[in-house]
Parts: sequence; structure tokens; C-alpha cells
Amino acid sequence: MLNQTLNLVVDKGTPKSLGKLQKQSSVSLNTPLYIGGIPTSTGLSSLRQGADKTPNGFHGCIHDVRINNELQDFKDLPQQSLGVLPGCKSCNICKHGICRSLEKTSVVCECHPGWTGPLCDQEIGDPCLNHKCLHGKCMAANVAYTCKCMEGYTGMYCDKKNNSSNPCRILKCNHGQCKISEHGEPYCECDPNYSGDHCDRENLCQGEIIREVVRKQQGYTTCVTASKVPRMECHGSCSSGQCCVPLRSKRRKYFFQCVDGSTFTEELERHVECGCSKCS
Repeated sequence: MLNQTLNLVVDKGTPKSLGKLQKQSSVSLNTPLYIGGIPTSTGLSSLRQGADKTPNGFHGCIHDVRINNELQDFKDLPQQSLGVLPGCKSCNICKHGICRSLEKTSVVCECHPGWTGPLCDQEIGDPCLNHKCLHGKCMAANVAYTCKCMEGYTGMYCDKKNNSSNPCRILKCNHGQCKISEHGEPYCECDPNYSGDHCDRENLCQGEIIREVVRKQQGYTTCVTASKVPRMECHGSCSSGQCCVPLRSKRRKYFFQCVDGSTFTEELERHVECGCSKCS
């Protein structure tokens, strides 16, 4: 514990005396001494409250400091002393921040809130201004953003469908496709010739090809095709609400010969596939 008057001289200026230190019980040989400003990290505030007090502390050069006429050695300053650089050079490169010494000749800028960049000269804008959240909400996080996805979507930019929320994931349609009803329930829409809740039952609906001559009446004369025309008849059963009907047809031209000796060509439609479909 010191028990004497502290005499401080900065750059051969007027000596400043702090009086008898026995009244300052917290002062010891290891008590930090701040000259020109107090770092905000200490949680302390400057004792002097004057109009000429600068908010960021002293800017400039200090050549020597004497305490009780003893010259202090600046070489023993910690390497990470905030805002303190070796040599007589004021650090003013950080436009909206404070300097932090890394080595004898290099510094980095520690920016004030709302500023960024190597020199703290870039104002932080709204990171959500040009966000890429496709199916979600942009959530600002300092200079970046994250996407809060809507239900049913996932991924960094909410651009992927989340199959875990798809009702069709629990329904297997063996010979068909899963559809969603207007009530949000999944169901199977079966391929032709299949039925059942899972489209796993083959229907008995079959097609039978019959070949026969086609007759047509042309005025007062009867005409028939020169060759037999194949056609398909559909027979069999389907699931409830469906009927065994032709599903696909083709058209082809056929040659007709008439009793009176006349001939002509006409296009006929013939069925080529049967299956179960909704009854009309």
C-alpha cells in the first residue's frame, strides 16, 4: 500500500498531484493507471466531466510519463492495449470504431454498433432487403439472415419440400398415384385394370376381339366392307362406382362394296383397349 503523495507529469507539463493515498484504500502498486481515457471494457467512467472531454478519449502522442519523477517505460505495455500503438502516431483510420493493436506496426478496427468493414466505414443495412427465402420468412441476424420456413418446406432458403408433412408418405399405391382430397386425406387413383384402396387388385374387365363384316345402307342399296373389321367388346367387373368400358380407340379407312355395283371408302372407329373407368 502506498502512503505518499502521487505526483504525475505528462510530456514535461504541469505536475498533477493526487494528494495523500492513504485515503484511497484500493490503490496499490498493481492498480492500473489510465491516461487520456478509460476503456469501456473496464466498466468505469472518467472522473472529469468537462465540456472539452472527448467521448473516445485522448487522440495524439505521449512522449513520456513521470510518476514521482520516475520515467515510465512504455515498452512494458501489453500487446493488446486497446487504442494504444507504439511510436508517435495517432490511430485515426477507424472511422466509426476504435483501434486495437496486433503487433508493433499493425492494427485492426473494432467497429461501433451499426458499422462494419475493415475501417468501420460501411453502414450495416437491412440484411433481409434482397433475401432468398423462397417459402419462408427472413430473420435478420446482425449482418446476415436466416430463413424461417413455412410448414412443408425445409432447406437453407426454404426451397425444398419436406416430405415428412406430405400425407401421401403413409399411403402406398401399387398400380396408381396418390392424390389428396379436398379434405386433405390421401387416396389412390388407380391405373386402368386395377382397383382397391392400394390399387393392388387386378380387375376382371377384359376385352374380346370380334371380326365381322360391317353393313351400311346407302339410300336404296346395301353396302358391306370388302373385309372383316376387328372390334373389341368389353366384359367383366370393376370396383364399386366403375364400369368396364373401352378406354382407347383407333380410326381406319375401309372399302365398301354396294349391291348396285357402287363403291366408296369410309373411316370407321374401332376399340382397341378395355378397362375400368367411372360409370357415365
